[in-house]
Amino acid sequence: MKQQVVFLLSLLLVVLASCKNEPKQEAYNPFATPEGCVKEYLDAKDSCDMVRMLKCFSYEAKYESYLREHLQKKINDDARKKELSPEYHYKVDSVKQKGEYPNSAEVAVYYTYGYNKDQTFTDDYTMNLVKDSTNWKIEVRIGLGFSTN
Repeated sequence: MKQQVVFLLSLLLVVLASCKNEPKQEAYNPFATPEGCVKEYLDAKDSCDMVRMLKCFSYEAKYESYLREHLQKKINDDARKKELSPEYHYKVDSVKQKGEYPNSAEVAVYYTYGYNKDQTFTDDYTMNLVKDSTNWKIEVRIGLGFSTN
């Protein structure tokens, strides 16, 4: 009986030693930083993934159709550029945070583009982000215009 108890205790000790407390791996959250959010958007745009693109924005549900139409137009324009000019190229060089405030941030996207291999241009644009609880999202500004004919 004493040998069985010693055997069970040693077996329990081996099992406990093999079950080390390994640090938990956190799931990757691209929205944890302003740069991560913008990179996720650019990656989703490159793969023409509308659902992923929409997840990168902060907007009210009633404006989703406007945003979706605008993003689809952007995807179609990029495809048309490639179709009309087969040598058209566009490459994001870097994404850098310009400033961070308590509930907002500015991120600059630097890119290179051209319509043939001999002409290459560099440019940049700034995206405004807002903090949505603990995540960063791209700010949506919707402007409506009326015209009369």
